[in-house]
Amino acid sequence: MTRSKRIAALFLCLITLFLLCACGGRARSVTFKVIAELDQEEFRVAFRKDDPLCDIVTAVLKELAAEGQLSRLSGQYLGADYTCIQALPEALRILDTEITPGRKLRIGVQEGVAPISSTRDDGTFYGLIPDLAEMVAQKLGWTIEFMPINSDNVAAELGSGNIDCAWMAASFAGSEESCSLSPGWLRNSHELVVRSGSGLNRKNSLKGKILGISDATALNALKTSGLEEKAGAVWTYTDLISCFNALASGDCDALVIDSVVSGYYM
Repeated sequence: MTRSKRIAALFLCLITLFLLCACGGRARSVTFKVIAELDQEEFRVAFRKDDPLCDIVTAVLKELAAEGQLSRLSGQYLGADYTCIQALPEALRILDTEITPGRKLRIGVQEGVAPISSTRDDGTFYGLIPDLAEMVAQKLGWTIEFMPINSDNVAAELGSGNIDCAWMAASFAGSEESCSLSPGWLRNSHELVVRSGSGLNRKNSLKGKILGISDATALNALKTSGLEEKAGAVWTYTDLISCFNALASGDCDALVIDSVVSGYYM
């Protein structure tokens, strides 16, 4: 190789290295910030209307709260205690509802909402809700089957008998007429998240912008706040990782995300 060719090859290598470092630097420099809170809510568990199963599961949750298990799981997965259900020792003993032994409990859950509820490569579920549900089943001597469902068709899944309850990152606001709901067990709010340095610093700055969501609960928060009407578009992504990838790449301008999991992704 001649001296001129060596110089040219070295120059091309330096240019390539510079571009790779520059691209890597930009990818690593993408950070996010919360600019507003849209609402406050409490996650609940949804059951078929007037199903006594609602009272049974509620009683177990109250016992687990009294034992400190709910607070422990919240701290483990979310970094703080966001639980809010009333603690009541021996709630099952005073419950005037017959409990069938050996029952299988079919629970509708979400995918892609780590660390609340997500799936491993082998398809098994993990996270705060699956662990808590396993504790409930253990108290009752029941077995559990988790079934992935969407948050916008809970009433249909319950009505068809496909699931016995829906246990999700959701308050099920507006479902009171079609479902029986447990008391709230976890405090949450919906937050608006943008890219740092985007120039978007308040809710009003999102007029005409593209907003990203991952489920029906986030859409309901947009509707309730009036922001849906002001947005240029609302795009739904398959899960929260897809949401943040879209925000990082500029595919959308802001996200609506649950506050209890925002720290996990930001």
